[in-house]
Amino acid sequence: MLINALNDYYDFLSEAGKVAPQGMSLQKITHMIALRTDGTVSNIIDVRKRGIPDKKGKSKLESVNVFLPKREQRTSDIRPNIIEHDPQYIFGLSYDKGTESFGNGNKRDKEKHERFVELNLEYTEGMTSDIVTAYRNFLKNWTPENETENAAIMNIAKEYTGAYFIFCLDGHPEILLHDENGEIMQKVMNNTGEEEKADGVCAVTGRPAVIAKLHDKIKGIKGGQASGGLIVSFNNSAFESYGKTQSYNGSISNDVMKRYTEALNILTGDPKHHIYLDDLTVVFWAMSKDDSKETDTLMSMLGFGDEKSDAAGTDELIENALKELSMGRKIDLSTAGIDENVTFYVTGLAPNSSRIAQKFIYRDKYGEIFENAAMHQLDMKIDGGGKQISIRRMLYEMKSPKSRNETTPPPVIAAIFGAIINNTRYPDILLETIVRRVKIDKSINYVRAGIVKACINRNLRLNKQKEEIKVSLDKTNTNQAYLCGRLFAVLERIQQNALGNLNRTIKDSYFASACSTPSLVFPKLISLAQNHLKKDDFAKPNNDLVGEIIDMLGTEFPSTLSLQEQGRFMIGYYQQVQDFFRKKDKQEETNND
Repeated sequence: MLINALNDYYDFLSEAGKVAPQGMSLQKITHMIALRTDGTVSNIIDVRKRGIPDKKGKSKLESVNVFLPKREQRTSDIRPNIIEHDPQYIFGLSYDKGTESFGNGNKRDKEKHERFVELNLEYTEGMTSDIVTAYRNFLKNWTPENETENAAIMNIAKEYTGAYFIFCLDGHPEILLHDENGEIMQKVMNNTGEEEKADGVCAVTGRPAVIAKLHDKIKGIKGGQASGGLIVSFNNSAFESYGKTQSYNGSISNDVMKRYTEALNILTGDPKHHIYLDDLTVVFWAMSKDDSKETDTLMSMLGFGDEKSDAAGTDELIENALKELSMGRKIDLSTAGIDENVTFYVTGLAPNSSRIAQKFIYRDKYGEIFENAAMHQLDMKIDGGGKQISIRRMLYEMKSPKSRNETTPPPVIAAIFGAIINNTRYPDILLETIVRRVKIDKSINYVRAGIVKACINRNLRLNKQKEEIKVSLDKTNTNQAYLCGRLFAVLERIQQNALGNLNRTIKDSYFASACSTPSLVFPKLISLAQNHLKKDDFAKPNNDLVGEIIDMLGTEFPSTLSLQEQGRFMIGYYQQVQDFFRKKDKQEETNND
């Protein structure tokens, strides 16, 4: 599905002028080399641009995308390109960070430069424009061993290894060597080569075609190789069949291969079309010429608005959509200029050595996906929370706060995404992990409480049962686990009122056991509370609340609580604590008046 979808999406990119013309490819560039007519380097200009600011208002310098002649696939062999952008090929120099100096002792870099010069001089033979003349003079006159202290190179020493270059004429940054109307690029576009004879049937188009032996690499996948990874790759005989070798087993034509790889590279290179979740790269797009409004709005609904959205009125649109859905009405996006029926894709990609593994792919009408994402946010909504909760924050709450390197397995992320996109049951591991973390950390915030609420309520709803947990404290809820959670919060408050701030409270000592086996813990906690009530300034209302909850519980406490019931315990505890805070805030407002 992925390759087929990207192949179709290429047509929309082409219509929007976002794909490379024939014979070219999109490359990331960081610097521009300004050449004098005699070929000497006048200056090296940083062309990177500031990216989207993060939540702290900081932004990083990001490379720019430029159309250059199609790149040769990088292998262990030395393969130069026309208008090369790699520093080792261009300059034939290596930078030593230890000595902070350039050297030409690397024989491989020297050979790279020689091959690059040979290829480009031959290709530009007979061309006479000023920029090509300067380029040819640079190729002829640049001698690596004489340029180790070149001022222009020294100015970018620390950035040299990871830099990629284009060329312009000194004093005229608008006169570019890679200009599509220039001599070199015109020759590239016109040089289509001889048409090869079809040697198979393309698995995507179903038509006879030349099957791609090697597929272009995909860049921008988090954790993947800097040179890129392969979606289609066969490098072991165990994966081969019918006498075919390498990527011939994939039966993807050269034309389709170029289309799908370029489309995916554009998506992974555009910050508005992908996000990173731990080791997973999530890519999304709509089958339309301009899908910026769709992607902005959906990402805002999924809680990534601060990072991805710059569309005016997005927050208002989200707020109105959630309001309509909460009242049982269908969301209408047409008034915002959004096509609800456009096909939308979400896919998760992860690196696997030099390959890229597809962990999931979801496809549906945009309106359905958006409404399901809105339902997810309504399920997560709970007292004390803020705006939309992002999946990244959900994953963060599943990990130990003491861990810096812990990551969520891609299959778990895929299952969570699937539940959100398709409005299906959340994976059991989500509730299990959050309940375990709350018991270990002795801490439940609005995100963890929202996850527990969403898991329980959605399971009930999908089983055609009445949703049980409300957004705020529900004094009519008679579920024993929920009442036990409320009671624990009241007993904790009594202790705090009586003894003030303690190094170790009943929450630190008994929360996990009270959550699992209430009948073993609560009798002791109630006995302790009787002593604390003597020092509690709010003894009567708190004591009355204890009695009210115990009356609703019945004659005995539950002996054990299941996973779902432990979740209800935690929600009862959390909502009762939030109710205390709300009353405290109201009291302070009254006193200030």
